[in-house]
Amino acid sequence: MEGTKLCLLLLLGTYTLAQQDVTEQSPVCQLAKRFKNFRSFKYDYEAETINGVNGATDNKSGSKVSCMVEIDVPQTCSFILRTTECSLSEISHVDEQGHAVYTPAAGNEAFKAAMALNSLKLKVEGLTNVHLYAEDNEAVHILNIKRGIVSALLVPVMEEEKNKEMPTVHGVCSTDFTVNAREDIATDVTITRDLSQCDEFIARRQDTSPLALISGLNYPMSKMISSTQTCNYKFDNQKKHMTSGTCTEKHLFLPMSHQNEYGISASVKQTLNLRETSKINDRIFEANQGNIQSLPMDVSDEKSTIQTKEAAFATFQQLSTLSQTAQGEERAGLFRKLVSQFRGLNAEVLGSAAIEMMDMSMPLTFQALAQCGTPECTSAILKGLRTFDEGALEVDASVYALGMLANPSHLLVKDMLAMAQYKNSKPIMYALSNVARKLHQREGVTPEIVAVSEFLASLLGPDCSGEKELTFLTLRVVGNMGAALEDADATIKNTLLKCMRQPLTTLSVQLAAIQAFRRMSVTDEIRSNLQRVCQYPKGAVQKRLAAYLVLMRNPQPSDIEMLKKLIKQENNVQVKSFVTSHVYNIITSADPQTQKLGKTIIDALEDTDVVTHNDYTTKSRSYKLDVAQDDNMKAAIQGNIIFDPSNQLPREMLLETTLNAFGFNLDILEIGMEGKGFEPTIDALFGKNGFFPDTLSKTLYWAEDMMSPNIKEVLEKLVAPLKAEGQKVPENLVKEIVRNFNKLVKDLQNQESPEAMAYLRIMGAELGFIKATDLKFIADNAVMYADILARLIPAQALSKMMSGTDNEIFAHYISWTTNS
Repeated sequence: MEGTKLCLLLLLGTYTLAQQDVTEQSPVCQLAKRFKNFRSFKYDYEAETINGVNGATDNKSGSKVSCMVEIDVPQTCSFILRTTECSLSEISHVDEQGHAVYTPAAGNEAFKAAMALNSLKLKVEGLTNVHLYAEDNEAVHILNIKRGIVSALLVPVMEEEKNKEMPTVHGVCSTDFTVNAREDIATDVTITRDLSQCDEFIARRQDTSPLALISGLNYPMSKMISSTQTCNYKFDNQKKHMTSGTCTEKHLFLPMSHQNEYGISASVKQTLNLRETSKINDRIFEANQGNIQSLPMDVSDEKSTIQTKEAAFATFQQLSTLSQTAQGEERAGLFRKLVSQFRGLNAEVLGSAAIEMMDMSMPLTFQALAQCGTPECTSAILKGLRTFDEGALEVDASVYALGMLANPSHLLVKDMLAMAQYKNSKPIMYALSNVARKLHQREGVTPEIVAVSEFLASLLGPDCSGEKELTFLTLRVVGNMGAALEDADATIKNTLLKCMRQPLTTLSVQLAAIQAFRRMSVTDEIRSNLQRVCQYPKGAVQKRLAAYLVLMRNPQPSDIEMLKKLIKQENNVQVKSFVTSHVYNIITSADPQTQKLGKTIIDALEDTDVVTHNDYTTKSRSYKLDVAQDDNMKAAIQGNIIFDPSNQLPREMLLETTLNAFGFNLDILEIGMEGKGFEPTIDALFGKNGFFPDTLSKTLYWAEDMMSPNIKEVLEKLVAPLKAEGQKVPENLVKEIVRNFNKLVKDLQNQESPEAMAYLRIMGAELGFIKATDLKFIADNAVMYADILARLIPAQALSKMMSGTDNEIFAHYISWTTNS
């Protein structure tokens, strides 16, 4: 039995060694030829940064890091990096020879402990893939230093021609090689890189005021900096590992430079010298799979501790007690100091501090937070707004403005969600959708977007049978960020299908559910459901055509068959009129991609002619106008007008401007309007006895004898049709206008309120919508406004204005307004 166990153990050991030998010969990781497994390499490491103005002054600033670096290789292409005996120093002065003199930095001991606290495990796959497995408690700035060490250790393998692209802390960089000395292998190699061409060499964003007139200059300014790197490596001819290495980065500000050498510059120099190598018996590589990092540097979160909160309070108190006159010159400096201190606080500390400061001076607190620009300051603003009265308009306005920020942070999306849960008004809900959509476009699905998806799903419920206004608003918001919600939870589309078929809700809710699919992918199930809606003969015209337009975004063969039936067999005049005009625009388009679809439709229709109509006032129609057409740019204006058989006015109107430039499709502008029940309103305003014809005719009769002959002759020809027979001249025109206005208001209040909605999209993002009910307060207060108008414009003033000659009318008006 013991012999069997021994044989099995030997067999497994032989298999393991064989596998490791095969792996070592594998070309998957070329670095294995420099750092062989089961060995440890110790290097003396030093890195120094120097900032100055070359050629103008010997003054320099900078710091130096020194460490003993140990690299263990327990498995092929798997490494364990340890940094011990570290020190941190900084430039104190420059000696007579121009050399920098270093002294230990204030945080030297803390730095030494932080560098030695954790080892860093990493794997190298292929030629450019480097995965770092950092410990959870590793500070970002410490990890960045270790990234720099790893980058210097990623040495080239000259025997391989595929080393032209190499990983660094600046991303994957194109690299040029020069062999200075060769024995059996290249033993002395120099490599050069243009760092500006590395795929992760980007300008770091700085926190600036969102209210600044000029901002975002960090990117264009970064293009004025020359950044190069030169490294020299020496290798052991027999064992092939690196014996020494030196890498020097130079960054020069070009507008103030001379001969690419003198001027404002910064340099980073790293050196590695092999101390010893040894064998190891460790074969275990257990990495923290929950914190995988990439090699390019990360932005360090340098938020300060609670002491800075106390300093901010001291500055705030000093600023709030300054006199506006005697000590006014100190305010600007103190305010700038307060904003800088705000930028140094984390979200939790700043949020609680801001609430306390608001009790002392709310205007000053919000001014400083608005100027700050960090995600933490924005979070504090939203936290402060939640302390306002729920009906305060400034809350909606402020949150909506914050939703327009170009690069929302994860924290902003999280805070916007908390604000929407606190108050789900229209501006706040749209602000939430805009920031979540932008974050998804930049980073894909994040935990914050998943939380937003769950919140919106809870508002919709299983089938949109809840409160109608909130459901409609939620569906519009869902449509504004459809792709993000689909990626977060695809079951949202099943809810939308139930919403569009919900019999207990309104047509506007059903339409919003269908239109929400515009930003989502259409599966076979969704397609079949939309086809049924489109072909249902008793369905509302708007609903059928909304489903049709979603399907025609990317029509499939089954959609073409449906289209064929609509053109040949449809009995609803409005549906058929719209579909034929839409198809006519497709087959007559000059766009090559649209022409392909047009040919497919023509082949499916066989010998059926597609003709459009010219009845613009009673029949639905799709319009399209090609504004520009060339090889690089195509612009078009298109629109829809949809009528309902039971109404004389359009139920829906849309105007959309699109641009296809250099391969990019852009929806520049889209304006849409939907409504019904406007016929009584139109009649009350413009009918035979409506407000405008009646008021205008009475005004003309009243003013006729007071006008000069020249004006009277012109107006007689223009407005004669408006004069009613037997109409008397009013004694008091202003009172007559007020009476007509009150009559109009009463007529409108007695009628059933029309339903209307208008929305605006710019660059594909819906900014919001407005409904007729949002303007109800105007009608409710119309009588009050009419009484105010009667008091402000007395009849004798208007009479005086209209009684002079041509040259006197304006003078009388100026005299009246001045005296009043």
